[in-house]
Amino acid sequence: MTHDARGPIPAGLWHLNPSRSRLLSPKAMTLWIVRNDGEELLWVAVETHPAGDTQVLSWRGRYGGPPTQVHGAGIEARLTCPAEAGIRTEGEFPGIGTFVEYCTLEAGGTRMVCRGEVTTRDGVQTYLEDFDWQGDSPHVP
Repeated sequence: MTHDARGPIPAGLWHLNPSRSRLLSPKAMTLWIVRNDGEELLWVAVETHPAGDTQVLSWRGRYGGPPTQVHGAGIEARLTCPAEAGIRTEGEFPGIGTFVEYCTLEAGGTRMVCRGEVTTRDGVQTYLEDFDWQGDSPHVP
């Protein structure tokens, strides 16, 4: 399925493609964007790390709204762009530094690429998370 690159990144299931990604630490991830209606973004992510431990993260925030807690991660983040421009998130990793991440649709909407940077006291670290579209959201509002 292709998506309109001019609208918000669609709700649905996205799977991290590790071969196209450059991660700060290795992981497998499935991202479920539950809602992205131009006003509010709600997502749930399931990450599995090489040691086999699994972490569930969730976040809900408004475009242009205040920072809100990323449950399961101990950080706050806020959306700093209009939904039509993608998903631009800013926040801070406690004890590590500030981050900025910008996600956009590519390949006719079948990929979502998130480019990020973390500013630490030792300098800037960059990462890239490249997701493949898996299907529409199983949630019916």
